[in-house]
Formats: sequence, structure tokens, C-alpha cells
Amino acid sequence: MRIKRILLSSKAIALMLLLFGYGWIIGTDFIAANINGNPFSLFNIQILKGIIFITIASAGVYALLYFKDKELEKNRRYTDSILETIDVSILVINEEGIIDSVNNAFVNILGYNRKEIVGRHFSHLLSENNYEKGYHDFQQLLEGQSFPNEEWVINDKTGNPISLVLNSKVLQENHEKYLILSAMDITDLKETQAKLEHSLAEKEVLLSEVHHRVKNNLAIVSGLMQLQLYAEDSPKLKEKLVSGITRIQTIGSIHELLYQSNSLAQLRFDRSIRQLIENLHDVYDQLPTVDFDLNLSHVTININQAVPACLIINEIVTNALQHAFTTKDTGQISIDLSKNDDQVLTLTISDNGNGLPDHISSISQNGSLGFQLVDTLLKQLEGEHNISSTEQGTTISFSFKKTSKKGSSSGFVNEPVSLVS
Repeated sequence: MRIKRILLSSKAIALMLLLFGYGWIIGTDFIAANINGNPFSLFNIQILKGIIFITIASAGVYALLYFKDKELEKNRRYTDSILETIDVSILVINEEGIIDSVNNAFVNILGYNRKEIVGRHFSHLLSENNYEKGYHDFQQLLEGQSFPNEEWVINDKTGNPISLVLNSKVLQENHEKYLILSAMDITDLKETQAKLEHSLAEKEVLLSEVHHRVKNNLAIVSGLMQLQLYAEDSPKLKEKLVSGITRIQTIGSIHELLYQSNSLAQLRFDRSIRQLIENLHDVYDQLPTVDFDLNLSHVTININQAVPACLIINEIVTNALQHAFTTKDTGQISIDLSKNDDQVLTLTISDNGNGLPDHISSISQNGSLGFQLVDTLLKQLEGEHNISSTEQGTTISFSFKKTSKKGSSSGFVNEPVSLVS
């Protein structure tokens, strides 16, 4: 490319024209003199006239091409000055893969000087692991395919890998193709990203371990309370211990699900409900047979909403298991979970038991500690509820808006409530 530019320069063209003209005039006159038998002399008036004409013509051609070259050189310097002042690295490669030109930004990235880069094959810059991909991408780019924000890994002068994001443009000039690449160095960005990902992974492992330890500690507390339950003879005390055990197991199951899931802040609410029902089955295995009908939509929920919501379900289902089927051998409890387009979750818990006393039409009207806890938890969720009860059974529904609630998941906003009644 450099030799071609030299040959097409104004000086080269004028000189070639001058030499060709001189050669043509002198040569043709020499041949004609020999054919006619005349003596040959360089001082022949025809030769001198021809030489003068060719000299003037060559000078004129040189002058025209000189000013044209100056204009082109001015435009080239203007373009080069723009390329040299921008921070984006520019690399021009011809269709044979030879580097034609680079700007200062590219030189500064690699640590080479221009003479060490220009004229070499671009594959010299590729890392060993990136060689085949880089060569394949180069061929595809020359054919007009586009790879926006393509990432290449190249080696600097010391052999260290550098990550670049490339954008390309194919330039067609005089039947030759040139691939113009603009590159942005993202090596530091990738290193920072790797450190952040490593740090995040460490924090996730730590938080996962916290959830695991909390679940194990709650399991120990639950186990101790179950041992106390087996040692007690008082039915009322046993009922209170069972209520406390189920509440602790409900919180523990949420931490277990978080420990097992990919997210440490969000969990599947429907899975939490199923786990809660399994825990209640284990605790109330001596009660009359109760079938559960679960119709649960796929819902993901923030842990700070999941804990109070699951505790509400636990209190309502526990109350039904303890009091709704005292006069029946079997029973059924249905739980429905749905979500509307406004991100409002609705939970409906119904049973075919004895029903609530006639005077209870709201949770806040029930004086038991369990329903006081439900009332407090509903306020924390900013939820609403509705109760419908007859001799054929009870239906309690409550709804709340799904949000990314912040703060401690175990804290109650209104007043502290004991988990054991």
C-alpha cells in the first residue's frame, strides 16, 4: 500500500512522464537517422524542441498533481488529526489481513510503536485462545456481516491479554477492501466486574449460610418444644405448645426455601404454602383425617411479605385443625392463591367444619392471641380480609399488594406479639 502511494505521487508521475518522453523522442530520432543514413546528434533542433516540450508538459503535470496532492494531504491530515484526538482506538486492515494504519489510542493500548504494528498481519495481535475466532470473524466482517460490540482478546507488546469491544465498517476503495475497526478497551471494566461478581458470590454464600443456620437454630428450638410437648399432660398447654411449634416451623421453612433457591430475597410463595401444609401434617398427625385442596398460582414474593403472609396462613389453618372438626371424623381445608394484573395477591382459606361463633364477623373481634397475631400481620401487609362462616364451614380471605418491602422480615410494625399462645 505504501509503495503504491509512492508510485502514484505527483513527483513519481511527472518523473515517469519526463523519462518516457525523453526516451521516446531520442529513441525515435535515433532509429529514423539510422534508417535514412543520416548522422544522429542530440543537438538536433527537433530533439531539442521535443525535449523542451516534454519538460514543460511534465512540469505542468507535476504542478497540477502537486496541488492535488497537497489538497489530498490536507484532507488526510485533517482526518488523521480527528482520529488521533479521539479516545476510541482505530485499526485499519486490508483484505489480506495486513494492518494498514492505526491511531495513537490503539498504539497506547498495545504498547507498540507504529512501525512495529503497521505492515504486520493482524493475527499477530490475537491471543492463542482467540486466534481461530478472530480469523473467522475477520473473514465474516469483510463479507459484510455485522457483529455489533464484538469482543476480541488481543495481546499487548508484553503478551498480556487485553479485552476490546469492536465495531466495524468495510471500506471499498479502487477494488480493494479495508476493514475499519473501532475498539474500546474494557480490560479494567471486566476486571472490576469479575471482582464485583466474586464479592457478590461471597455475600450470597454468606447470606445463604445465615438462612441455613437460622433454619437449623429454629429447628432446634422446635425440637425442644416438641420434647416438652411429649412430657406435658395438660391438653391446654399441649395446644399452646403446638401453636408455638407451628409458628416456629413456618418461619424456619421460609429460611429453608431461601437457602435452597437461587434468590436470597425472593421465593416462590406457592412452594412456601405447600411446605407449611407438610409441616402441619407432621405436627397434627393424631388429629382426625383432614384433606387439603391446594389451588395455588405461581407467585414470587419478597421475604419480608412472605413471613407475615405464611404466619397468617399458619394461624388460620391451625385454628381450623384445632377447632373446626371437633364433631367430625374427617374434614377438608381448601387454600386458593391468585394474583391479578395490579399485583394484588388474594388468599382464600375455607373449611367444611363447625363454623365460627355467630358474633365473629371480623378477625379483630376474636379475642384469641392467634387472631390478634393475624390482625397485626395483616396491618403489616397493609392487607384487607373478609370472613364468611356458617354451620357448613368457614371461609377467610385476605388480600394485599405485592411489593418489594424493605426491612427486617421478622419485625412487626405495630406491637410485639408473642409467637406462643
